[in-house]
Amino acid sequence: MERIFAMPDLGEGLEEGEIVAWLVAEGDAVELNQPLVEIETAKAVVEVPSPYAGVVSTLHAAVGESVVVGGALVTFSVAAGVGGGRGSAGQSPPNPRSTTAAPFPPSGGSSPGASVGATPAVRKLSRDLGVDISSVVGTGPAGRVTREDVEAAAGGDAGSVAYSDEPISSVRRAVAENLTRAVREVPLVTTFRTVDCSALTAFHEGSPLPVVARALVEVVSRHPSLNASFLADRGAIRRHSVVNLGVAAQTERGLVVVVVKDAASHGIASLAEEISRLAAAARDGSLKPEEASGATISISNTGSYGSEFGTPLLVPPQGAILGLGRIGQRALVVEGRVEARPACTISLGFDHRLLDGYTVGLAVTDLVELLEDPSRLADLPA
Repeated sequence: MERIFAMPDLGEGLEEGEIVAWLVAEGDAVELNQPLVEIETAKAVVEVPSPYAGVVSTLHAAVGESVVVGGALVTFSVAAGVGGGRGSAGQSPPNPRSTTAAPFPPSGGSSPGASVGATPAVRKLSRDLGVDISSVVGTGPAGRVTREDVEAAAGGDAGSVAYSDEPISSVRRAVAENLTRAVREVPLVTTFRTVDCSALTAFHEGSPLPVVARALVEVVSRHPSLNASFLADRGAIRRHSVVNLGVAAQTERGLVVVVVKDAASHGIASLAEEISRLAAAARDGSLKPEEASGATISISNTGSYGSEFGTPLLVPPQGAILGLGRIGQRALVVEGRVEARPACTISLGFDHRLLDGYTVGLAVTDLVELLEDPSRLADLPA
């Protein structure tokens, strides 16, 4: 008898996913929970296991195509009376993982390129350049095919391409939709302040992000209106009792906001470790959907790529986002004298339906005073 496995719901608010690689082919015999397919969503690349033991009759989408949640994904031929356990309803739990596939096909006759270790961006490049990725010898870690490998395989053709059109990725589409919605719906106001970073740089070597992030969490505890959401569809303002801190992370697939849950439970060191872990997972494709959702306030380190300051956009329904600019030597007036000191510009963007300038001004002043005060920095949880 035939059983159709529908595209499962892979995370909060996700409506579709793009097929990155099939790990089986039509005619393959598969076991319950055997990996079937890698699917890229707006938040991660996940490996979806089989909800049935049987034979793959039909794969309903090609690599690069998107499938809506609830749409047909795979048709199986199974023995009469054979169920699929937890997956029999078409909702087998996905396993977030790296996009690096096994070095050999998981079963005979798998589709071309299915077992090749490569990121979605590299796979798309190979299609754009007409390169069969399954024939490319990977020089990356664990034999992963890199962008350079694909370009080398394309030979002289790579340099002769005047332009190439590529489909909008799930991540880029989600970013575009969220930011368009933010611009359309949110009356965003951004306020700026210059911070004398002498105390901050003396207090902590390396990236200032974890210290500023922990300071922001401390300030939010005293100004809880920053940790709120404007729910227009419900006619309500939601006050969050826990700070789930969103941190913008740049990846090959685009900008991803990773979320440190209950950031107040972390000290500076563990916050730095968690941000680093989540950012690495976002880059290698192993980020879990729940690790990229549920933020109540966010921070974007625009200074990490040399920007003096930025005006980051909110991700609704969050009410505020902090931008951290580059720390550099600036001429500051200190006790009537002009001195060269390390300084940066911070910017706090906020939803004016939820917050007003006075409230935000008090909070930003509190943050600046904390970052400029060695004793208050020392009091932050380490």
